[in-house]
Amino acid sequence: MFRVIFDPETIDFLQKAEKTTAKRIYNKIISTKSNPHHFWEKLAGRNDYKLRIGDFRAVVPEIYCV
Repeated sequence: MFRVIFDPETIDFLQKAEKTTAKRIYNKIISTKSNPHHFWEKLAGRNDYKLRIGDFRAVVPEIYCV
């Protein structure tokens, strides 16, 4: 099972963003936790992963199974 941990910068961004945008981003990230490797794409030449959410990109350093 996977869990999502948001860092303080992300929480700050979501709190300042337009409510509908923040909710869409949050819901999309949370919806990927059942199978993150299906949704998150590994960035070339890096250990990071990205997730496209409309005009936004979420980037995570690693995906761990907890």
